[in-house]
Amino acid sequence: MSGRKLGGGRILGSGKSLAPPAPPAHQRTSDLISSPAASTVSSGGSSASPLTTSPLPESSQDLSSIVSLQNGGPSVSAGSSRLLCPICNEEMMTLLQLNRHLDDNHQELPEVEQDEVKNWFDKQVIKAKKFQPLAVINQKLKGLDVFESNDSPPPPVSAPIALPGNRISTPEPARVDPDEVVTRAHWQRAGFNDLCTEPACGKRLGAVNGTVNCRKCGRLFCEDHTMYQMKLSRAAQHEPVRGLWCRTCETCFKSREGYNDHNGLIRDDTTDFLAMRRKKVDKEYLEISRLEKRLTKLTQILANPPEDLSGSNGGILSLSGQKNQRKLLEQSVVTWEEDAKVLKCPFCQQEFGSWSFRRHHCRLCGRVVCADPRTGCSSEIGLNVTAQKNGTSEMSIDVRMCRDCKTTVFSKKDFAAEASHKPADQRSYENLLQFERGIRLLLPNFQRLLMALQDPDKPPSQQTLTEASKVRKRLIDSFGKYDLAAKRIRDLPTKSPAQAKLQKAIYQQSANFLSIHMLPLKSLPKILKHASPHGFSSNGLPSNGRSALAAIKYNDIDSASQISSSSAVSAMEAEEKELRERLIVLEEQKFLVADMVADAKKARRFDEVTALSGNLDDLSREIDSVNGMIGQLDFAGVYAREQGNGGSSSGPLGLGR
Repeated sequence: MSGRKLGGGRILGSGKSLAPPAPPAHQRTSDLISSPAASTVSSGGSSASPLTTSPLPESSQDLSSIVSLQNGGPSVSAGSSRLLCPICNEEMMTLLQLNRHLDDNHQELPEVEQDEVKNWFDKQVIKAKKFQPLAVINQKLKGLDVFESNDSPPPPVSAPIALPGNRISTPEPARVDPDEVVTRAHWQRAGFNDLCTEPACGKRLGAVNGTVNCRKCGRLFCEDHTMYQMKLSRAAQHEPVRGLWCRTCETCFKSREGYNDHNGLIRDDTTDFLAMRRKKVDKEYLEISRLEKRLTKLTQILANPPEDLSGSNGGILSLSGQKNQRKLLEQSVVTWEEDAKVLKCPFCQQEFGSWSFRRHHCRLCGRVVCADPRTGCSSEIGLNVTAQKNGTSEMSIDVRMCRDCKTTVFSKKDFAAEASHKPADQRSYENLLQFERGIRLLLPNFQRLLMALQDPDKPPSQQTLTEASKVRKRLIDSFGKYDLAAKRIRDLPTKSPAQAKLQKAIYQQSANFLSIHMLPLKSLPKILKHASPHGFSSNGLPSNGRSALAAIKYNDIDSASQISSSSAVSAMEAEEKELRERLIVLEEQKFLVADMVADAKKARRFDEVTALSGNLDDLSREIDSVNGMIGQLDFAGVYAREQGNGGSSSGPLGLGR
């Protein structure tokens, strides 16, 4: 089949509804000169004359001819790409635009005129379907820049060509047609009943839907599924650098090399950076090692001075004394810089010269520096050195170092010490997290035991009761330690408002954790208190279907699981202690909520005030309930039963301390 020279587009859609570009000025001028008349069509039976430049016969007159509906209507010349409304003579670009214009603006015409217009439009549509040559579409779409252009950079402007009549024509650059360059040997031949290769399409290929070969795979597709573009070589292979822009299908477009590479180009420069860093780090480590060796040698000489000095220095030492002896020892490690050559301190740039602003030497590098405490250019570092003579005693030696040497020698060690040191608040918080982790590990086991105790059909064994008592005791101890750790964090001294806010937030979070996870511990004494026996016989002994909790409450357990009355009293005391601890926690929460209510009132956050007031009322009711439970503990009854039974009866079992 003949190649279709479509201007193209990437994924922008079909080019059917695109308007053709305006022809160049010199082309319009030549058309006006060469076309003496334009074809016109009238409803009154006027004759129609085809355009002189039209390659088609009269029967195949294209859709862009000029139309005039009324007799004597105006005619437009040389407009093969122009359409006029048959009613208002408004210029249109495409048939689709003319159709919409007639529907929108000329619906109010009389029925006769509407029928006439409709008949005319139907005739034109029939002509368009019957005579839709590829040359017309190519002429309309030629030059549209929906697809990427294959034009090379514009060549140097050549001399214009002079035409007769004092007209000047500039030669247009040659356009590269990829269909003439890229091979077609792999193209699928078009048949009579071809369908679009796209699985989701299934349209029949032809004049309406189009018949387009993918330039990459060669298969046949419709117009809509070949609106992709990629660069291909002459052999129809992907060539992103020197290829030509060609029309392809979606599968070839999305399966090309690099399309699914979402990470882009990756270039790992870690090795280069490590090599560059290694040079600097090695240099720094070498300097640190050199200064540390000097410091070690200096401290060893000062801690263990040589007993015999050379004869040349003996007289000097006898005259200058111990001070000059130390100076000579320090100068033996590193050569000192001469005082006369240094007029200013290399760090603070203060001039030397006065007696109050003396010169000092760094014992590690030998530079002349000042000793101004305000600038810290040099300072004496105290070191504890073990003497080699006795090996047990330590000597305190002061060594003057400049700012650079001090940083070089001690910065790495100071950083390691600071990184390993944990402040008090961090240690307290880690301790708090350890308690919380232990509580979370114990809670599932306690929940399982609590469900076993609440089963009325299966009485718990003595082993279950003992295990529940131990787990509950461990939980109570853990909650107590957790509360103490939270209070310790809250009460830590701090000078920063942000740190104080952080400590308060940690304490509030711990209070919420306690209020949420202590509910199972609080519910167990209530379950034991309100439990009632089922199926008591006339002699006061329960039947086999009694409740386990009722048996625990009313001391109705088998002889194998009976305990002494002293343990019952201890259980009552443990229950009272637990209730009082719970009361303390509730009162503390009430105090915190009251403070939050006061803060919200000051900040005029009335929506928070309402919610917090409700929480405050709930806490007050819970406090009253706990106080009532404490008042209902029957210590007198337990003591009376103990005396009445002669100390042999069993008391109630409380799973407490």
